[in-house]
Amino acid sequence: MSLSAPAPSEAPAMALAYLDVVVLVVATPIMLLIGVSAAGYLVGAGVWIVLRVVGLGVDRVAGTLEDPRGEITLRLAYLLGRLFLLAIAVILVRNGSGRDAGLTALLVIVFAFTLQLILSFLTRPRSPR
Repeated sequence: MSLSAPAPSEAPAMALAYLDVVVLVVATPIMLLIGVSAAGYLVGAGVWIVLRVVGLGVDRVAGTLEDPRGEITLRLAYLLGRLFLLAIAVILVRNGSGRDAGLTALLVIVFAFTLQLILSFLTRPRSPR
C-alpha cells in the first residue's frame, strides 16, 4: 500500500468532495447543446474550477503553517479573494457578452457553490463520541 494513496475509507469522501467540479465538467456539453450562453457557462465553470484548484494549494500551505493566526489569515484571504474574483468574473462576462451571459455565469457559480457547501457538510470530519 502506498503512503500517498488515500485509505480505502477516505477514497469515497475525496471523490464526493470534488463532485461540484465533476458535475460542471460533465454538464458542459449538455448545457451548451440546450442553448445556454457559452461564454457565461464557460467563464463561470472555468473560474470556479481554477479557484478550486487554487484552494487545494491554499489548504496544503495552510496545513503546514505552525502559527494558527497565519493559517486563519491565509484561509480568510483565500475566501475573500475567491468571492471577489468570482464577482469580477460575472461582471466582466456581463459587460463583454451581455446580460444573458452574465446571468448564466452567476447561476453556474451559485449552483457550484451550493453543491460544494452541501458536500462540505457531508464530508466534514466527524468528532469521535
